[in-house]
Amino acid sequence: MNPSKLRFFSPRWYLALVTLGLLLGLGIRAYDITDLPLDFHPTRQLHAAIVARGMYYETLDNVPPERRAAALASWRQEPIIEPQVMERLAAWGYRLVGGEHLWIPRLLSAIFWVAAGLAVLLLSRELGAPDGGVVAMFYLLFVPYAIYASRTFQPDPLMVCLIAWALWATVRWRRLRTLQAALLAGLLVGLAIYVKSVAVFFLGGALVGMILAGDGLRKALRDRQVWALGVLSLLPVAMFYVYGLWIAGFLQRQLNYRFFPELWRDPAFYIRWQEMATNLAGFGALLAALLALGLTKRREVRGMLLGLWLGYAAYSLTFPYHTLTHDYYQLPLILMVAIGLGVAAEALLARLQPGAWTRWLVVTLLFGGAMFKAWDVRVNLARRDYRGEAVYWESLGEQIPSGARVLSLAQNYGFPLSYFGWTPNQPWLTPDDLNLRALAGEDKAAVMQRAFESIAQFDYFVVTRLDVLADDPALKAYLYDNFPVIAEGDGYLIFDLQHPNP
Repeated sequence: MNPSKLRFFSPRWYLALVTLGLLLGLGIRAYDITDLPLDFHPTRQLHAAIVARGMYYETLDNVPPERRAAALASWRQEPIIEPQVMERLAAWGYRLVGGEHLWIPRLLSAIFWVAAGLAVLLLSRELGAPDGGVVAMFYLLFVPYAIYASRTFQPDPLMVCLIAWALWATVRWRRLRTLQAALLAGLLVGLAIYVKSVAVFFLGGALVGMILAGDGLRKALRDRQVWALGVLSLLPVAMFYVYGLWIAGFLQRQLNYRFFPELWRDPAFYIRWQEMATNLAGFGALLAALLALGLTKRREVRGMLLGLWLGYAAYSLTFPYHTLTHDYYQLPLILMVAIGLGVAAEALLARLQPGAWTRWLVVTLLFGGAMFKAWDVRVNLARRDYRGEAVYWESLGEQIPSGARVLSLAQNYGFPLSYFGWTPNQPWLTPDDLNLRALAGEDKAAVMQRAFESIAQFDYFVVTRLDVLADDPALKAYLYDNFPVIAEGDGYLIFDLQHPNP
């Protein structure tokens, strides 16, 4: 799989398109980056923000003791979902600039996604699609959903970036067949899986498909480079899970509420799955990426692409509930579609006469489409401003004594109160939480009984989701009948759990 030379774009056109695409891709992601991370899955972003703040404040001595205590308490209350790489990078960034600024991890995510665009470009050259790689890069950078999702404080943009570079390194290794190339590929694959373990579905599928299509199983098992790549790929995440599951134990609860094979029997699952995939990636692009399986003549390329798709199917079936409820779980799909789209675009561009008129047409479509999508995203970002949310939650937190044990029925599981209001709190179960536990086989009545019994462990109950309280007559009656309301304002109630009603 020797890197192919350009056939349609001249080197000058190629360099100009790539440079402008990368700059525009980073520019639109950096727009209004100082706004609060409440525009996209705020629960997930504020979880990361709380962890990063705790890491940062742990190193500070010149801050008010109550602030430091609140930051550390909120951090230690958060579960460890995966290795906290992005959070640690954010804490280092805070120390570097001398303050806690949420635009730092958001900008890092944007840079990682743009770097993934560069990796897709290089990967396409390895796959024999250098001209199509430009199309793949533009798609990856300017799909609207990817623009919003890739400027968020969560590990997924970094994971996608590392998957892209790991795929490039493995295809490059298949071409060079040197131990150094195998070690580089193993390190990148291992790093991607370590950052977020679900990357194993995509990289594992791609590697197995490529190796089986090339050498076959028997020859691969006798190849020391294959073994070196495999060990480096799995060793970091294996060490993390051994420590987290059996030594420290902090990962044991993270395996709960993940695997729901009963959803496989529901036809609605597959309908909603394909609707989400096509809505986020685009039906035409998704179809073109699938057609790429039949357009490439290289067995190893076909094996890699097929392995990616099979890995995506296994990934979605392993986490069916999250596939339907967490749309950012589809971010690796956008990378896959970009790679397949590059192969399909190469086949189309190879049939076009590479003259000035056709080049101008393709360049206009690519860059004009990118500008149109970028401007549309820019308008949506300018329309919303979340900075006032911090003032609301901070004022609410000031009404609660420092160090109090707080139960909350609040937006985004109480994370805004914890982060902006500096008030660690335990979220009350919502109807969605109860449905998830019922899906896992737990009895709703028993779950609610334990929840009501836990109220005695807290000092205050903060309610900002008044609509949910109104729809829960049992909780509403219990609180009003047993505890006084000590504060009431614009959209909130605070019940005093320390001094019950007579």
